[in-house]
Amino acid sequence: MKQRLIYFCKYYVFWLAVMLLQKPLFMLSQHAQLGDVQALDWLRVIAHAFPLDLSVASYIMVLFGLLLVVSFFAPARIIARISDIYTYVILLITVAVFGTDIGVFPAWGFHPDKTLFIYLASPKEVLACAPWYVWVCGIAAMILVWALLCLAYRRWMNGLDEIPTQDSWPKRCGYAFAMLLITGALFLPIRGSLSTSTMNTGRVYFSENQMLNQSAVNPIFNIIESMGVQPFDTQRYTYMPTEEAERLVAELLPPTATPQQVLTTSRPNIIFFILESFSQNAWDAMPCLRQLAEEGIYFSQVAASSFRTDRGVVAALSGFPGQPTSSLMVVPGKTKNLPQLGKSLLAEGYQLKFWYGGDEDFTSMRSYLIDGGFVQRVSDHSFPVSQRLSKWGVPDHVLLPLAADEIAHRNSPSPTLDVILTLSSHEPFEVPTTDRFHDPYLNSIAYTDSCLGAFVDTLCHSPQWSNTLLVFMADHGYPYPYDIQNHEPRRYAIPVVWAGGAVAAHREIKTLCSQIDIVPTILSQMDIDHSDYWFGKDILDSTAVPFAFYSFNDGFALLTPQDTVVIDAKANTCIIGQEGETETRARAFMQRVMETIDSRL
Repeated sequence: MKQRLIYFCKYYVFWLAVMLLQKPLFMLSQHAQLGDVQALDWLRVIAHAFPLDLSVASYIMVLFGLLLVVSFFAPARIIARISDIYTYVILLITVAVFGTDIGVFPAWGFHPDKTLFIYLASPKEVLACAPWYVWVCGIAAMILVWALLCLAYRRWMNGLDEIPTQDSWPKRCGYAFAMLLITGALFLPIRGSLSTSTMNTGRVYFSENQMLNQSAVNPIFNIIESMGVQPFDTQRYTYMPTEEAERLVAELLPPTATPQQVLTTSRPNIIFFILESFSQNAWDAMPCLRQLAEEGIYFSQVAASSFRTDRGVVAALSGFPGQPTSSLMVVPGKTKNLPQLGKSLLAEGYQLKFWYGGDEDFTSMRSYLIDGGFVQRVSDHSFPVSQRLSKWGVPDHVLLPLAADEIAHRNSPSPTLDVILTLSSHEPFEVPTTDRFHDPYLNSIAYTDSCLGAFVDTLCHSPQWSNTLLVFMADHGYPYPYDIQNHEPRRYAIPVVWAGGAVAAHREIKTLCSQIDIVPTILSQMDIDHSDYWFGKDILDSTAVPFAFYSFNDGFALLTPQDTVVIDAKANTCIIGQEGETETRARAFMQRVMETIDSRL
């Protein structure tokens, strides 16, 4: 019995050491976002991370403890072999999760959760997120770390196959029962307490520096925890009675009065660009878009609704806010009930077409588009293989000229809506032009911007120009500069520009607003009812309340001209701003979004 207890403790220590190793590796890899931290902060991260590390190690210990129970009755050599195989497999999974976490955190701004499995359903798109040599080096590094950890395990647990089983059967049964009780006691560190409060990632938060808090989160536990969260968990974001939340949101969204008219026609042809990762912080890398902003209408205070394309497209076309822990687009049963610009214009006699150089089945986008009336669609499979020059599909310099030529020579008796989703400014930012900026992200933005300039040059010389409204909007922002953390407001700042012959005159709109407000504003200019866009407002209405709302991984924010509040839903605390009226309205808005998904969609 004594030897088994020793091996039980040694195995526990081994896995705690593996969990501890992840912390300095993660912090070193994210040094740019960590900023200036002291040596003591590294120790504080390890100390505060211990409850989650202990919980994950305890999960892993359960099967080993059961193997020790069986070892009283089975040959030690067999138990040792099973233990070895089990450990090697779990180590492989652990290293894969830790490596993925280090790889995706800079772009995502949060640890992998069950969302990862949605993206893994489209492996081609996952592989496209980084150059091949990054994948090769990353996988090679993970294999090396895995091999070293396997070797360390073998040396640390040496002798497991020599545990004696020579006691009498009554003693074996008694010892086995005692070991079973010890294994059952792992329930406590797994759960975290005997009270109603269970282990959660918010427990390790300890600092005003959110990157220190993120460094303390165990990515394996983060995945385990997210698996228990419902896709649209209304209860998780319920903070007050529904009636109170409705009242607070209604005060932010008063009925539309008389908007300012900024277009020369109520039925323009509309070309709606959704621009991959076009952050306001990269404005200097967009000379063509800046020129259009100086000639057309520039919305300079716009916040993206969320942080990924699947959320951004729904926010852009349906005016529906993104969700912190889920993606509405991947649930066709919900998205079919959403309002959508295509639906609204289809009812007014518009012809619709969607243009994208990538895979329209990624994150179930095809079903969303079809529900929105986009029967005509261009995607990567519309092009020969020879033109699919990037990992994501057809680059922008191939897609946009095709769209520009067709639109410029189109002779349609009905007004038209074209939605164009760009892709070349997505990671890994591999574009044909490499000499504009040294930074690959800025270089990719400049490349797509030049493609937009060529598109406009083609169109402005066509008869279509005088009756055309071009809308340019990012799908989401990007963490540039690279010290931006995922929850910060500047991470979500995006440019929105209206251009084309249908724009009456240049003006800059400085009203604080969100991505979800653009479609209601367009429809209001066209005198089309937009009351079913429940969370958007007409930015050009003089009575509109200036505010913007966005969500990030298990958190959300409300920005007003007077105040900014950012709430971490895991810790249920304000990480920017103070408790008060704005914080209450932020909670009310988030609650109503989730309640709407539950009751209306």
